[in-house]
Amino acid sequence: MKSLMIVGTSSSCGKSFITAALLRMLRNKGIAAAPFKAQNISSKSFTTEDDCEIAYSTYIQALSAGVAPEADMNPVLIKPAYDQTQIILNGKLLYTGSYTKYEDYLPEIRTGIESSFHRLAAKYDILIIEGAGSTAEINLANQDVANVYTAKITNSPLLLVSDIHYGGVFAAIHGTIDLLDKSIKNQLGGFIINRYQGIKDILQPGIDVLENKHGVPCAGILPYQHDLIVPDEQSFDRMAELFEANIDLGRISRLLDVAL
Repeated sequence: MKSLMIVGTSSSCGKSFITAALLRMLRNKGIAAAPFKAQNISSKSFTTEDDCEIAYSTYIQALSAGVAPEADMNPVLIKPAYDQTQIILNGKLLYTGSYTKYEDYLPEIRTGIESSFHRLAAKYDILIIEGAGSTAEINLANQDVANVYTAKITNSPLLLVSDIHYGGVFAAIHGTIDLLDKSIKNQLGGFIINRYQGIKDILQPGIDVLENKHGVPCAGILPYQHDLIVPDEQSFDRMAELFEANIDLGRISRLLDVAL
């Protein structure tokens, strides 16, 4: 089993979309692949056939991969609320109450994540893993199971995504790489600039600085796409086509260690 982990400089930078696009591309090439997101924080969920609750985004990714969604794909789901938070572990409710008690459940959460990963790894050729928020949340380092812990236990190459749409993409990539936990920094295999509107050549001077400073290549520049709506079979295929047309598949192939 091989894996690739999609991490980000922030929330809503395109990790979920890119994970789904990669999964669809692999499915279209006849490779058995599945999503894995150790922990998600979302009030929007999906109930699987065996009555387990997972994040809706993970469900969409399973559809994109053409596989049945299951609890192991999203072992921890945190559903925030005004006065109480729900922690769902392996698809079932573990705790309801104040989020300040989250750390009390960390040993159980870490065990659940690792067990889920190994069960999925035994079933699929490739897992595309999605991180959460920023992969350099230094204020949460002790409880960051979605990024640092997952990267460690899976030993996956990391692909860093940043959204250029609101500006500041080069500072975001540089700062995130600088703040990456030292234990996983050598796993970083490349970065992607997402949601760009303009001439790609204009970005090259900034890309050159980042590549020279950090020794990490740019794996591609994805355009801003206004009209891509999911879930729909045609939309999943369009996601994969968009990804393939704007990404260096040679670099992705080397990170996955497979021929694409």
